[in-house]
Amino acid sequence: MAARRFRLARPEPPESAIQDAVLRFLALDARVAWAHRFNTGAMRIPQADANGRSCGHRFVRFAFPGCSDVLGQLASGHLLAVEVKRPSTKPTPAQAEFLSTVSVAGGLAVVARSVDDVQQAIDGFFAEQEASRAELGREAAHTRVKQDIDCAGVHADGTSALPPGRPARRQY
Repeated sequence: MAARRFRLARPEPPESAIQDAVLRFLALDARVAWAHRFNTGAMRIPQADANGRSCGHRFVRFAFPGCSDVLGQLASGHLLAVEVKRPSTKPTPAQAEFLSTVSVAGGLAVVARSVDDVQQAIDGFFAEQEASRAELGREAAHTRVKQDIDCAGVHADGTSALPPGRPARRQY
């Protein structure tokens, strides 16, 4: 009988440890206005009638299926949704759908297997926001220059933008 080789598996941190580290990081990052853990799930709660006698159970759901583990708001006003997972696991279809909804609506959706994942996602989000603002600023500046040229009665190539016989505006 051949001996089976023993393989030592790399230990993974529990999801709760990753989540605690992510929440501590978010509490310290100035770009995050607030972030809190959202418990999801359901449970049966015993019910009693007016006389205190047991009369069955009531089913109570916390949050909704697919809700991220951590919800918050970035200082820019955008929604932050962080789904914390162990390195070997993936989000459920409901969780993936929720993260997609957040992302499509303009928020930041992250599947975090470590604090580094969250930090990189926030860095990337704000870099993208800054690049978008810079592009809008360039477009606005181009529009202002075009309007100034049109108001002065001269095209960019130096030809007159005014109909023949019409004088340019006076400068005051």
